[in-house]
Amino acid sequence: MKTANTLRLAFTASVIALAAAACTQGSDISSPGPSNPGTPPGGGGGGNGGGNGGDGSVSCPSGFTEGASVGGLTTCALSGAILSDVTLENVDGVAYRIEGRVDVGEDIGADGSAAGTAATLTIEPGVTLFGASGDDYLVVNRGSRLVADGEASAPIVFTSANDLERQADSDPSNDDGGSNISEWGGLVLLGRAPINNCLSPTATTGTDDCENIIEGVTSPEAVYGGGRANDDSGIMRYMQVRFAGFAINTQGNELNGITLGGIGNGTTFEYIQVHNNSDDGVEYFGGTVNTRYLVLTGNDDDSIDTDNGFSGNIQYALVVQREDGGDNIVEASSAGGTATPRSDATISNFTFVGNRSNAFRLNTNTIGRYVNGVVDYGKECFRWETSAGDGNSGYGGVDVDPSFDSVLFDCDGGLARASSDAATAQAAVAAGSNNDANGTSSLAAQFFPGPAEDGVTPFDASSLDSFFEATNYIGAFGPNETEDQNWATGWTFGLFADPECPAGTSDSGLDLDGQNVCRVSGVQTSNLRLTRGNVYELDGRVDIGVDAGADGSGSETASLTIEAGVTVFGDSGEDYLVVNRGSKIFANGTAADPVVFTSEDDLTNSQVDPDNAIGEWGGLVLLGRAPINNCLSPTAASGTAACENIIEGVTSPEAVYGGGVANDNSGSMTYTQVKYAGFAINTQGNELNGITLGGIGNGTTFEYIQVHNNSDDGVEYFGGTVNTRYLVLTGNDDDSIDTDNGFSGNIQYAIVVQREDGGDNIVEASSAGGTATPRSNATIANFTFVGNRSNAFRLNTNTIGRYVNGVVDYGKECFRWETSAGDGNSGYGGVDVDPSFDSVLFDCDGGLARASSDAATAQAAVDGGSNNTTSVAATLSSTFVNGSAESGATPFDATTLDPFFESAPYIGAVENAQDTWWKGWSCGLEASDPC
Repeated sequence: MKTANTLRLAFTASVIALAAAACTQGSDISSPGPSNPGTPPGGGGGGNGGGNGGDGSVSCPSGFTEGASVGGLTTCALSGAILSDVTLENVDGVAYRIEGRVDVGEDIGADGSAAGTAATLTIEPGVTLFGASGDDYLVVNRGSRLVADGEASAPIVFTSANDLERQADSDPSNDDGGSNISEWGGLVLLGRAPINNCLSPTATTGTDDCENIIEGVTSPEAVYGGGRANDDSGIMRYMQVRFAGFAINTQGNELNGITLGGIGNGTTFEYIQVHNNSDDGVEYFGGTVNTRYLVLTGNDDDSIDTDNGFSGNIQYALVVQREDGGDNIVEASSAGGTATPRSDATISNFTFVGNRSNAFRLNTNTIGRYVNGVVDYGKECFRWETSAGDGNSGYGGVDVDPSFDSVLFDCDGGLARASSDAATAQAAVAAGSNNDANGTSSLAAQFFPGPAEDGVTPFDASSLDSFFEATNYIGAFGPNETEDQNWATGWTFGLFADPECPAGTSDSGLDLDGQNVCRVSGVQTSNLRLTRGNVYELDGRVDIGVDAGADGSGSETASLTIEAGVTVFGDSGEDYLVVNRGSKIFANGTAADPVVFTSEDDLTNSQVDPDNAIGEWGGLVLLGRAPINNCLSPTAASGTAACENIIEGVTSPEAVYGGGVANDNSGSMTYTQVKYAGFAINTQGNELNGITLGGIGNGTTFEYIQVHNNSDDGVEYFGGTVNTRYLVLTGNDDDSIDTDNGFSGNIQYAIVVQREDGGDNIVEASSAGGTATPRSNATIANFTFVGNRSNAFRLNTNTIGRYVNGVVDYGKECFRWETSAGDGNSGYGGVDVDPSFDSVLFDCDGGLARASSDAATAQAAVDGGSNNTTSVAATLSSTFVNGSAESGATPFDATTLDPFFESAPYIGAVENAQDTWWKGWSCGLEASDPC
């Protein structure tokens, strides 16, 4: 544990004053300020928290009767039937009380000929309306309109008296109402768009004759439906409905949070949240209304219920069930038989998270199209009734079932409930494009896309209907959205909880750029997940698991999962991470949100010279059970479980690697940066690399990795078989790629750029001496090496290696070729083998090889390969992007070497200016993106 005077962290002014005598060093990390500023506890707006008039002393606007104060707010009564246009003004300190059933207008009938009266209720941004019991609800009748056009910073809130009291309570535990439901009635909107369930048995579905009585409303009953697909019931935007829902009479005749009966697509319905409703969140009874930006949280029955011929569209929907409430996320039904229009909703860009009944319950002639979705569910994805889809009767003469495209299904109970039509569910998912029926969600901060979601090819929803926007991602949120910058920020309620330090970490009580600093320390023998919204400090050496041995018999293994976008830092060279044999790391960032390991000085802008900053913390050490050839025991046979060794850079206790499991799996690292690390633990040569890989097997995923400005090697491979794709190594102070002790993996697409003031060789390749096998024999394809330090390649001690499709643009000699390189004059498997090269452009200012090394063998190896050149000048642009000379080179087919390799019809790491695989997740490769 660090002592107080080693921490350069800033506390609040009062704490600094108390600590001044004990701490003489300035503070780099501040104490926490306001948390989660993007989501006001009350949802925003002047009428939520009392404001200047929070004592209930403000007067109601003209025409409204004042009632008893609730939660410190003046209450103004809204009751009876509203038969003329009314506006609810936003007055600070005022909330409007819905007293009993309140009707907006009287039903004018499907064709407008009924003797009712149409009216418009306009609600200004920031207004709060509330009910005190289930008898209090709002009905907007056919022909009338609700204009509740809020703003992101001032949403319109429908809620309960109890909620207003909770919001006024000083106890923060009362802020969200927990599992409270059914504290008032809800919102009912009735329109004249087509439905397929007619009250009259002689009516023709989808016409003015087809109308029905809405559920949940009695005395008098309320009617919906008609023949106007573009019917306009108003504007609802930036609006919350909280803690509603009520059984008006018998079970099943309940008020939903928002009930939409026959609502037409002339209505605007977007940026809507329903929170903790006792029945459904939103139920669509027929109609054609389109919805965009829908948030449904904690609802007690279904979250999205489509019925009676609903054929509208929904895009960007986030649904989260609460732990102790909820049924299905989607329940989709239709009228039975051949009634048309069928319920046929189209939902795109949805994220469904829950653990109640099923994610989808599909029944009674419903069809539906679901695209670009993420389903992270604790039970089965589907309860697929045999009546779903065409209902065995055909739709327009054609059998049609619900369909899915670009949906990641991660359901703990499997794809479908066994008691339902699981075969049809399986067939429907298999028939769609780019679905993953057995996916593993990697959502960060519960809702935001991780690498698994990023890896699903999205469907072009704009091809289905002009309403839809084309997106390049699946799920409700895009890859560039964060917890405090997304379409749900600011106007929603209880959605983005203040981040807490996860189990296995400790809260430092400190703050860094608005994020908690959570400390990770010691030996972690339980699985640890570093969640987004915090920043994490490595406190000394942190071990994930205890060494399980070469045979995996150790029991104290663990996994470390780091969500996309998380930053982990160390304060000194004593802070580093060790993932021991048998344990795993999952540091899976995305192109938009990489995982970042860096130093405290980097985060607090305390680096004196950022361009040359190195050695500011320790680094990453991963240890596995794949074969090595340098055994600690002189009697052990190399490449077997008996051959293991102690990794460099780690002491007290030492850490062991190696074994006989070539496909050993140490987890997954993707889109990960490691910056400003490296440290000499004790003596020179026993140093921490940026990333040290000891005996890591090819069951491990290691791609889209950057190591920047490390004081020792960028990545050092000690034996093992792990493959690497998309590697960026910049500014490292020793070798950039160091292969040793029998490493025999593959690397494809590697950009290496040395900095002017640091670095040794770009590649140093070694092996154990004598006849030890497996030899170090890496294969590297599509590489671009740029530097001016020692040599591009230092090859020695029995290393072999195959290097193809490369560009070497170097200020000194290309090679320092030791006489011990290659077969080591002893033969490998009975055959003399040297390192070999194909389709490599060598442009080295000092010539091909250092004269003091084995220059003749270097020249012979280059001459012996195909399509190598030493006489063509590199024409790289932007340091590492292929120019005309590189584009004119003949590439080697790397797929002939190993199935790992992709066919790349070019040499070098970056084909042209349009090839931007490195962009966004790495740093320092262009002036506009410094590290």
